[in-house]
Amino acid sequence: MKLPSLALLFSQILATIKRFPFAIAASVTATVFCIIQTHLLYNNRDTHHWYWNVIMSCYIAMLLQIAIVGYCERKLFSLRLKLTIQIIGIVLAVGYYYTLPEKTMEISNIRFLLYVLGLHLMIAFVPFTSVDEMNGFWQYNKIIFLRIITTALYTGVLYMGLALALLAIEKLFSVKVNYKLYGDLWIVLTGIFNTCFFLAGFPSEYAKLEEEKDYPKGLQIFTQYVLLPILTIYLLILYAYTFKILFTLNWPVGWVSYLVLGFSVAGILSILLIHPIRNEVSNKWILTFSRFFYFAIFPLLILLFFAIERRVSDYGITELRYFVLLLALWLLFIAAYFLISRKKNIKVIPQSLCLLAFLCSFGPWGVFKVSQRSQRYHFVKLMEKNKLLVNGKAIKATEKIPLKDRKQISSIVSYLLETHGAKSLQPYFYQNIDSMMKHDSVYAYQQDKKLMELMNIEYAYHYESDRDENTEINYRTISNNTMADVSGYDYYIKDYRCYIHKDDENKEEYKFEKNNVVTLYDFKTNQLTIKINNEKGIVVNLSERLNAIGKNAELMTNKLPDSLLTFKGNDDKYDYKLVLGYVDATNDKKIIQVNNITGEIFIAKRK
Repeated sequence: MKLPSLALLFSQILATIKRFPFAIAASVTATVFCIIQTHLLYNNRDTHHWYWNVIMSCYIAMLLQIAIVGYCERKLFSLRLKLTIQIIGIVLAVGYYYTLPEKTMEISNIRFLLYVLGLHLMIAFVPFTSVDEMNGFWQYNKIIFLRIITTALYTGVLYMGLALALLAIEKLFSVKVNYKLYGDLWIVLTGIFNTCFFLAGFPSEYAKLEEEKDYPKGLQIFTQYVLLPILTIYLLILYAYTFKILFTLNWPVGWVSYLVLGFSVAGILSILLIHPIRNEVSNKWILTFSRFFYFAIFPLLILLFFAIERRVSDYGITELRYFVLLLALWLLFIAAYFLISRKKNIKVIPQSLCLLAFLCSFGPWGVFKVSQRSQRYHFVKLMEKNKLLVNGKAIKATEKIPLKDRKQISSIVSYLLETHGAKSLQPYFYQNIDSMMKHDSVYAYQQDKKLMELMNIEYAYHYESDRDENTEINYRTISNNTMADVSGYDYYIKDYRCYIHKDDENKEEYKFEKNNVVTLYDFKTNQLTIKINNEKGIVVNLSERLNAIGKNAELMTNKLPDSLLTFKGNDDKYDYKLVLGYVDATNDKKIIQVNNITGEIFIAKRK
């Protein structure tokens, strides 16, 4: 293989710069500012937040310029018209910079990510905006995808080689190498080399791509024998879970939303990967699979909508729930389109996602306004429920607020302050919240708690439970018993345990089986039933003794006398002894709620 000459390499670099001058200029600018930012002292970074604004604006400019070049080249625009559109793109990026806040805000970060996603998707289809040329569109994205992988490999290997070279110089020649140089090297390679190398292989002969028939065999093997079997397994799991919900009539858990979304997106990606070979005689199964897949996800989408509705009705809409709901609606649209449409234009996938990414970033229908309205609505409802609003303004609480409501109010206050700022809650307070939050003594992480103090409500974290509210009647205890005397007993269980899982809070009974002995603990009556060989069983009532333990035990690990923790009794066949070891229970409104019990059980046959 003939290696390229330096003259050829230099000419290729110049050709890439000439083709993408503004994109490369934006990447170089972003690289310089990123290095400067990383060299700033930690305490100075907030005052120089505009550096990050420059970096974000340059990244937006770079992506926009790549999309513009692809579109102008495909449409064969003149150099003057191309330059004019590129300058408009620069103006848009500069305008974006002036919309960014002076400090880090979650809204600006999410909006930036939406723009980045939208521009990446735009690059994926912008040279192929006509209805036809689907093969050219697929081949174009195949080249981009492979170029991304190649670029990442080259950048990674180059960095490791140069970083090891710096390390060798430091160790062998005792030359002091500033540790920041390793970070600077990574920034330069990912910011400049990575960009230039990728753009050097960016597709250019768009019209010829429609006639391209090359399809990587490895891609078909990976999709057909790795990706599709994994998808089939997940499909079976999700359908089994769906049937479980139908039979048990339980609401789906929120986590299933991400599994359904991940499965659906992976399935669509699989269909896109094998799209060019779908009409080959040996691959007719692809068309059958595609149709089956879009039919199969409809029940899963119903499951997804139920899961979303449950979370939204309980806690309102946040940015994450908005995006989950939006993706669910998009999947419904895509499934319906590919089942109904005869054309089945695969370009609809990136085009529709690109449109959604831009549309949801602004306006009253956008993610931020919808989330803010929803959370404020829930805030008002909770405040009215607990009689904390008078004439639309918050007042101090005079009674103890239930933990569940305190947790929701705390969560909403934290969310609104962090995401939308103090102005989002100002209408509900007489005090000037913004001025209060800017006070030197109020740190950023304390703002939500400071606002809760205005309402005389103690801030509650999401992981708190009723036990944390009733510490004076909570009890946990450990027995003094260290060695068991099992002489004279026919059955001995040294590791008896009974506990409630959070997911099983409605479960009335806990079953434990060991050494041919079955124990059933009834959480409603605090009765322990011990059955041997499926006989009637011994019934031990723990309620009275648990109350006595609660009066003698404090929090944590007080050791109580064994007499208090030991139960003895008998029936017509057996004598028994139960020695409690660890007890964790809550006595709320004179109702003992056992959370965890461990101990030992001794059983002897009566003579």
